[in-house]
Amino acid sequence: MKAVIYTRFSPRRNAEESESCETQEALCRTYAASKSWPVSEKVFADKDMSGSDADRPGLHDAIEALNRGDVLLVYKRDRLARDVLIAELTRRRVAVVGATIVAVSGDVTGDDNDPSVVFSRQIMDAVAELERKQIAIRTSDAMKTLQRKGRRMGRWAPYGYALSDEDPNQLVEYEPEQAAIRRIRELRDNLGLGVPAIVRVLNNEMPTVARGTKWRQLTVGKIVARLDD
Repeated sequence: MKAVIYTRFSPRRNAEESESCETQEALCRTYAASKSWPVSEKVFADKDMSGSDADRPGLHDAIEALNRGDVLLVYKRDRLARDVLIAELTRRRVAVVGATIVAVSGDVTGDDNDPSVVFSRQIMDAVAELERKQIAIRTSDAMKTLQRKGRRMGRWAPYGYALSDEDPNQLVEYEPEQAAIRRIRELRDNLGLGVPAIVRVLNNEMPTVARGTKWRQLTVGKIVARLDD
C-alpha cells in the first residue's frame, strides 16, 4: 500500500490562519512516516479552489492514483470538501477503489463500513459546510458595508457608481446609472413588474445606460437584489 497525499488551499479573509498546501504536505509526510507508510511520488493539490467546488482536478487525479489498500491522506477532512454531498461522493469513490481516507488532524477513527463512524464523519462534513457558508455570509456583509461607505471592492465599480478621479479606490455615484436604478425600483414597487418585463422597458426607454449592448436579465436581477440590501 501507499499513501497518496492531497492538499487544498482557498485564499480568503483571515487566510493566514489556514495551513498552506506546502504545510499540509509536510504534516502529511510526517504522519505517513510515523505509520511507516510509503508516500506516492506525486503529491496532488488544488490551490485557489473552494471545498464546495466538485470539479477539482487535483482531487480527481488523487483518487485516480489510488489502488486497493492505499490511503488518501489529507491534513483535515475539510480539505476534501466543505459540502456534505461532495464529501460523501468522494468517500464512495475512494471506497469503490478499495482505498481509505485518513486525516492527520481531527479525524474519526474506525471502520469505514461502520455506520456510526460514517455518521460521525458526515456530521463533521456538515459542520465544515456550515462554517463555509457562514464565512461567505460574513464576507458578503463586510463587502456590502464597505461598498456603502464608498470603498471599491472589485475590479469594476458596481452599477450606479464610478471610480473617483481623485482616488481610484473610492466609489462615487454616477447619476445616469442612478437614474436607471430609480426607474427599476419604480417599475418593481409601483407597477409590480418582474425582471423580464423591467428589461423590456429599460431596453426601450434607457438603452444607452446599459453596461453592454443592451439590458439583460442577469444585470437587472442583480440590481433588484441590491435594492433590498
